[in-house]
Amino acid sequence: MSRVKETGGNQAPQSAAAAAMENRLARKCVQMEAGQVLIEEASRHAAEVKEELLKERDSRKQEWEQENERDRTEEKRDTPELSRQSKWFGIEGKLLKDANITWTLEMEQELWEAFQKWMPVGDQNLSAQLDELSKLYLALLEAILTHTMGEEQMQQMDRLNEILAQKLNLLVDVELKDLMEFLKQTGQTDTLKLVKSSVYKQTTGEAISARAADRFYARGKVNSTGNTRYFMPESQEWQAGGGRGRKGMYTASGTAVPSGGLSAASEEGGTLYKLTKGGNVKISQGYDVRQDSGEQQMIQRNRILNEARNGSASRISLQGGKAALTGKGLERANRFAAHINGSGNLLKNPGISARNEEVAGLLAAITSIKGQMYAASAGRDQSMSTPMRSAVNQMIDFYLSQKGVYKVYNYTTNVYEKTGDPQKAVQEGLEYAFKTFMEKKENTVYRQQEAYSDRAGFFQILLKGQTMQADMIRGMKLLESNWREFLKAVGENEKKGIALKMQKHSPWGFLMEPESLKKGDGDITDNKKALITQAVCVAVLVLGYLCYRLFFG
Repeated sequence: MSRVKETGGNQAPQSAAAAAMENRLARKCVQMEAGQVLIEEASRHAAEVKEELLKERDSRKQEWEQENERDRTEEKRDTPELSRQSKWFGIEGKLLKDANITWTLEMEQELWEAFQKWMPVGDQNLSAQLDELSKLYLALLEAILTHTMGEEQMQQMDRLNEILAQKLNLLVDVELKDLMEFLKQTGQTDTLKLVKSSVYKQTTGEAISARAADRFYARGKVNSTGNTRYFMPESQEWQAGGGRGRKGMYTASGTAVPSGGLSAASEEGGTLYKLTKGGNVKISQGYDVRQDSGEQQMIQRNRILNEARNGSASRISLQGGKAALTGKGLERANRFAAHINGSGNLLKNPGISARNEEVAGLLAAITSIKGQMYAASAGRDQSMSTPMRSAVNQMIDFYLSQKGVYKVYNYTTNVYEKTGDPQKAVQEGLEYAFKTFMEKKENTVYRQQEAYSDRAGFFQILLKGQTMQADMIRGMKLLESNWREFLKAVGENEKKGIALKMQKHSPWGFLMEPESLKKGDGDITDNKKALITQAVCVAVLVLGYLCYRLFFG
């Protein structure tokens, strides 16, 4: 009995243990099922997140590709005239800050090479050439201002301005040679500087003083070694390390030619950039704040150039209050200078060899009238009128020191000032001069001089077998031809030409009837008498014939 009871007591704990085991197994299964669900949920969530990330990446990639395509399209449409971006640094001047690349003018290869190779063209007007050179310069300038700063900007500007100085010197020497020589010979140094300043302004859109113009043009002069390759682009190779270490741009102080700088006008306003103690570059506090923005600078330059191209440049003042010059006005002044100082210079014309005071006074007066007509016909563009008249007056002052010369000069110019008619002034001046000349030839005191001797003509020092009439006709034709050349040079109508005549009431009226004609007057009278006699004889014969028929017929 006791054994049976012990056996029944052991079965009860075993059953409880089995039940506990089953419970644990059931809980484990539940936990495993719950874990599986969580894993599946996590996997699904991860897949969804991954899918969203892939979609977002594809979307960003597509947007990036579209933006790059748009950028490339914009850059393909970029032109030298309108460019405000760089094909090396992308749209809107974005710099590759993380790339170890320094921007140089060679990155604008097409523009830079065209600028270096640019040369004056003889068959193209000055305004068009200035416009062409200006577009190249401003496109390169804008690229520099957009993509550089500090020391790098100074270096590239120095290179750009070095080439520009060469081109402007060449342009002035070729296209304005006659004007510059005429102004130099007549001592018009201020006007010389004004012309150079104006050419610079019409190219860069920036006004500079005469002193700054001298310094800028000096940078482009041929060096003392006589480099014949001076204007060739390959002779202007630039060393990448050159120009470094300077503490700033050239300033207004000092007389040496500056070797660097933002522009020729920079010396007017002091230093633009300077180095701090830490070696960083910063903008000088003394520099005009209007120059801080490259965009503002380009807007201002383009505005000035547009005004110049539209013909309003003469109303824009340069520093010092002097009117700017236009390309058209400079061309006209150059043509006038070529005439007045070349073949049109009557005072040195080989066809007039006489040395009498009267012909010199007449020629000086005609030259002065040319200067007055040039100034009067300039219209709105009066910028060169006063300087050119001053140069002409300086040219003839040498001859007016003689009393006889001045009397004829004063008489002729007074007629022009009263009437404004060059035809009347030259005609009356010529008559007055010839009358005075003939009076001196009859004066024994003057006849001892070669200029008033019996063999001397009014236009020729020696008649050499010619008559006085032939000398006068040849000389008047020369004056008429010279005047037509003058009208052509200044673009005036040929109807304003002069036609000189030997009139009966003039001092040389007796020349209109040569001696040969005067001697033939008697022969003409005898011929008339013979004709009358013959007519009477014929009448008598006819009358006799009629009477015969009447009485004997």
